[in-house]
Parts: sequence; C-alpha cells; structure tokens
Amino acid sequence: VQLQDGNDGMDRLGDPQEGMRKVASSKADFSARVLFSEEEKLKISKDLIDLQIETNKMKEQYESENFELKTMILALENRVQELELCSKKVTGERDSLRERLRALESTRKELAQEYIILKSNYLALGKELEQEVRQPLELILVFLA
Repeated sequence: VQLQDGNDGMDRLGDPQEGMRKVASSKADFSARVLFSEEEKLKISKDLIDLQIETNKMKEQYESENFELKTMILALENRVQELELCSKKVTGERDSLRERLRALESTRKELAQEYIILKSNYLALGKELEQEVRQPLELILVFLA
C-alpha cells in the first residue's frame, strides 16, 4: 500500500524528462518575453526621443516666432516714438506759423487802414491840386474878360 502511495506520488510528479522539457520551454518562453520586453523598451525609448526632438523643434519655433514678434514690437514702438516726435515738431511749427499768420494779419489790417488814409489823402490832394490849377485859369479868364 505504501509502495502504491509512493507510485501515486511519483505519478503526480510526472516524468522527469517532461519536467525538463517544461523548464527548457519555460526558459525559452522567458527569454522570448525578455527579448520582446527589451524590444518594447527600445521602441518606447525611440518614441520618447522622437517626441523630445519634436518638442525641441516646437520650442525652437516658438522661440524664433517670439523673437520675431518682440523685434516687430520694438520696431513699432520706435516708429511710434518717431511719429510722436514728428507730431510734436509739426505741432510746434503749426503754432509758430499761426503766430506768424496772426502777426501778418495784424500787419495787413494796419496796412489796409494806412492805405485807406493814404488814398483819402491822395484824393483830397488831387482835389486841392485841381482847385489850384483852376484858380489861375479862372483868374486868367477874369483878367481876359
């Protein structure tokens, strides 16, 4: 009976060659899984490197565009300052010209008044001259008559 029990136990253990085959198969399976795992790691590493390269390209593009935009902003700010200075200069010239125009307008009014006075005097002198020229003629006529 004991021998029978021992044989049953041996049957449960199975054939030793079968066990060796299972171990060898298991070892080959394990090697294949390790190899597959290594391939997956390499693929993931490659994908990660590609992603980092793409990220760096995007960062570089962002920096480049950012630099261009900042350069444009500085150029526009300089242009605004130039235009403000030009505007101040033009405003100053305009104010100066307005003052000059006021002075010229005042002078023109004075000259117009002076012209009216001179014209009145000229006309009055013309009448006086005409009367003085007539007087001798009238006297000559009176003497001749």
